[in-house]
Order: sequence, then structure tokens, then C-alpha cells
Amino acid sequence: MNWKRTRLFIRRWLGYTLHDAFAQTFGWLTLFGSSVSGFMLAKFGVSVTNDQFTNSIVVAVGGFVLGVGVYAIIGFFKTRRYMQPLALSITDDVRSPDFSFNDQVRGYNVAAIVQNRSDMHWKDCTAHVMNAPLYDGSTGPRFVEKFDLPPKSKKTVYIAYWFSREPPNPDDKDIGLTGPVDACFGGNVCRVPGPATTLHIRIRPQDADAKDVHCRVWIDTTARRLRAEPLPE
Repeated sequence: MNWKRTRLFIRRWLGYTLHDAFAQTFGWLTLFGSSVSGFMLAKFGVSVTNDQFTNSIVVAVGGFVLGVGVYAIIGFFKTRRYMQPLALSITDDVRSPDFSFNDQVRGYNVAAIVQNRSDMHWKDCTAHVMNAPLYDGSTGPRFVEKFDLPPKSKKTVYIAYWFSREPPNPDDKDIGLTGPVDACFGGNVCRVPGPATTLHIRIRPQDADAKDVHCRVWIDTTARRLRAEPLPE
């Protein structure tokens, strides 16, 4: 972690700690503030006063001190989620609503489930397949989708697809990669040659670090469906 990110981490950590401690000073912390305040007063040899206003102030201060300690720990984990907000998982059990199929044609998808673990609203997140086949025979990024992620929300990003068909129509021989639809028929179609491949998927929020996942995708010829499994990082 470089110095710039370290300063950002510390600033966010202090912000979470102080904000939550102030917010709860007159909440549940007040229940414990009196005992903490009594301990502090006894520790420094200060006698308890009969002044209600002074006692209230002391209780509030005690609750705040207690809250700083508690929320410093909670704030550390909240800051970690802010710095690395995304969690990714791979599934082959969901179906894209954009696919129309019936008893003769059945479509299968591989999707990335993107979870926002932080309390921030991340806008203009982009999804790419980083090693998609390009027109010149090389591999490179292929844009899949742009979306927003509200706090604690999840987003299903469809990455690949495959169709099985009843005879006399054959099943797809290759794996298709999802991407923006072109205006012309069949436009912007991208297929990975062969029955199996390894995909590198990257999700990047506008103002946060990207999250990458690698997965193996293959055509299960026995079950006649598309399968996927994440690979170790």
C-alpha cells in the first residue's frame, strides 16, 4: 500500500470512527457511559457531583470515549471494505432475461455476481472480459456492461452463453461472449473457439480499485449445458 492509499485509509478510518461514535453517544452508549464516567472520575480522584447537567455531560463524554474504542475496531473493517469494496463469484445457474428459448432451443449462461460490500454508491462500474478474442487474431479487453452499485447491493453480469438445440439443428460448437448489441443482425458477435476456455473478468468502479476473477468455462456435452468454475487467484 503506497503513501497516498495509506493516507486515504487513515482518513476514512478516522471518519468512520468519529462519525459512528458521535452518532451513538446519546444512543446505546449512554447506557454504558455512566459506568465508564464513574470509573474515570474515581481514577482521577474526582468526586461525583449532584449537578444533573454536569453528570449528563460526564456521561456523554464517557459514552463517547467508549464509542471511540468500539467504533475504531468496527471502522477498521468498514474502511477495508471501502478500499476493496467488490466481491466476485462465478455461477452457471442463472439465465439471462434477454434470451428467448423454448423446448427446441435452450440457452445457458455464465455470470459474475458482483457484490458491493461497502456503504458507498459506486457509479459507472464497468465489466470487461480481458482476454477476449479480437478480430486480428489477438486477445484483449471486451466491454460487457456498465452499471451502478448501490451500497450493500448485488449485480448479475452475464459473461458467456451457449445454446443447445434439438435435431436436426446442432448445438453451438463454440462459447459466445456477452457484449453490447450492434444495430445490424448478428453484429458484435464474439465467440471463443472450442469447447473450453479460461476467462479473465474485471469489474472496475469509477473511483475504486478493480476486482479480477479468473474462471474456467466449458461445454458439458453429456449434460448439454454450459459450466463454469472459478480458478485460484
